[in-house]
Amino acid sequence: MKYLFSIIICHLALALQAQTDTTQKQVQLKDVEISSKQATRLEMSSMNVEVINSGDLVKDACCNLSESFENSATVDVNFTDAVSGAKEIRMLGLDGVYTQIMVENIPSIRALGNTFGLNYIPGPLMSSIQVNKGAGSVVNGYESMTGQINVEFKKPQTADQFYANVFLNQDLRTELNLISATKINSKWSTLTSLQGQLSMLKIDMNRDHYLDNPLVKNINLFNRFTYMSQKVFSWWLGVSATVEDRTGGSVRFNTGENRFTQNDWGLRLSTSRVEVFSKTAFNLPKETFIGIQYKYIYQNQFGYVGRRDYSGLEHFGYLNFIYQKTMSEKEDVIKVGGSVQLDYVLEKFDSFNRKRMEAVPGVFTEATFNIGRDKKVVMVAGLRVDQHNLYGTFLSPRFNLKWNILYDLSLRISAGKGYRAPSLFAENFGLLANNRAIIIDPNIRAEETSNFGASLNYKFFLNFREGNISVDYYRTDFLHQVVVDMENVRQLQFYNLAGKSFANAVQAEANYEVVKGFDVKLAYKYEQAKSDYKSGRKIIPLRPQHRGLVSLQYTTKNKHWRFNTGLNWFGKTRIPDTSPNDAANQRALQSKDFFQLNAQITYRWKKWEVYLGGENLLNFSQKNPIIAGDQPFSNQFDASLIWGPLRGAMAFAGVRFVLK
Repeated sequence: MKYLFSIIICHLALALQAQTDTTQKQVQLKDVEISSKQATRLEMSSMNVEVINSGDLVKDACCNLSESFENSATVDVNFTDAVSGAKEIRMLGLDGVYTQIMVENIPSIRALGNTFGLNYIPGPLMSSIQVNKGAGSVVNGYESMTGQINVEFKKPQTADQFYANVFLNQDLRTELNLISATKINSKWSTLTSLQGQLSMLKIDMNRDHYLDNPLVKNINLFNRFTYMSQKVFSWWLGVSATVEDRTGGSVRFNTGENRFTQNDWGLRLSTSRVEVFSKTAFNLPKETFIGIQYKYIYQNQFGYVGRRDYSGLEHFGYLNFIYQKTMSEKEDVIKVGGSVQLDYVLEKFDSFNRKRMEAVPGVFTEATFNIGRDKKVVMVAGLRVDQHNLYGTFLSPRFNLKWNILYDLSLRISAGKGYRAPSLFAENFGLLANNRAIIIDPNIRAEETSNFGASLNYKFFLNFREGNISVDYYRTDFLHQVVVDMENVRQLQFYNLAGKSFANAVQAEANYEVVKGFDVKLAYKYEQAKSDYKSGRKIIPLRPQHRGLVSLQYTTKNKHWRFNTGLNWFGKTRIPDTSPNDAANQRALQSKDFFQLNAQITYRWKKWEVYLGGENLLNFSQKNPIIAGDQPFSNQFDASLIWGPLRGAMAFAGVRFVLK
């Protein structure tokens, strides 16, 4: 298979990122690198931001972004179907498409990227992940609805000189990660990353004659340059390219033969993706800063799902100008700016051909006020206006407030609106793994939400060791929504909401270092999302309403040994009605609840780390995940009703080498 992709680069662009962390003044989610032992919160931020730091990223052998949330109670990651290996995140009870995913504070995973985009961000390249609940800042655009996830890559001026990681699991999934950072001189530095994945062993542990995991060949190359003048001007440029070939379905399916003459079901998707971003910043006198962000994404993907062809093409361009001024001794800040977003998306699936060209200019303003002698109240109020060429005016007010009630007790409140244009097939790729008839409303509208939330956080010291307890509540209401309706087992429908759709999310979490080196996290959350379907108001299917987490980490005094374990409990989920099927192809209306246990042991010696672990050690998996697998071209075949893990216990091992 030959892959052809072209890189289009032309920019000198800007992103308000000051020369030190102290000058960044929360223009967006902060560019920070945190290496503490457990996930923490950005205490100074008015937003409810949880940080998954470099210490958390090695608790599990996370080889990409989709595998980085095992010890986070805020974000859930689930398989979308039983054949493609695609994963999606869920946050505040809703799908990840309603969460704005950024790389270094610039929009990244969106539109076609929602299919497998989480897999295209290498885990070892990340220095931290910031998860913000709520609508977020107007500076980042209008697409944040339930929250924001910002990924910070390693910086060449601070990264290790050389890093290597080799990963292997019992299914012979093999991954190699190489990172090299070079400080050219006092101003210039560069970093290069290479990641490759190879999964070519056909495994069918449940003997349903379908691959437990797809066959994947993937390579990702990333390079960045940084210029830091230490005076007025700074510049960043990054380029990444990803090529992937993915095959799933029947064990007997042969990609080299005509799929229309075979009696076996197969899926294949080939993807080429290029991403370019650039940022510059000007630190001017009198606490004034100017910056611009600029990004270009090219993605081309094509293949088939069963006997239905699929292809997608996207060109995305983004320019964001930011001006910031500190106004007083209290460090009140005013930000104003404007952005232009261009997005050409073409998707073809079977007989459907959906194309759109978005042109969205916008302006914004945001003010930060520190109230009180001791700055006990921090208030951030913003407003942005975007003019969408297809959907009209988007008006996005956003509000965030932090009140330090006591020295150790703080309250955060947020409210705001968000908008997005849907890409039906890329965002629901897993739901295509069946033979349902697809029905699409001819006048699909943009989606619009309002979000409100509050978070109470208490920080305490017990036996000279720090801990914290937090309780959150968030509610998201849809003013406009594209309803994805699977309630008729013979149809997959997309239509505009006529009624109400909403989600409530409550979460409680506690972190504490019980004894020196032994960290404990306990969390529980309840999420309920309901929507008005044509058949009535129902809980959105295939997502648990209850989840619990116990995460433990122990590091020996000499730092040579680290032990990590995480136990997740997932509650029951609603399953769409399958009663029209034959008796053997019917499923219960509710799933089981289940536990998942992961564990890892790491030994560190000088420049080397060796780790050994296991996933889903309780060996629970969804039974018979593929309906009518022996009748792959009947109207009862369905591999999209997935609510649990597809693979039982899985062992893995790996080696890391770090040269400081």
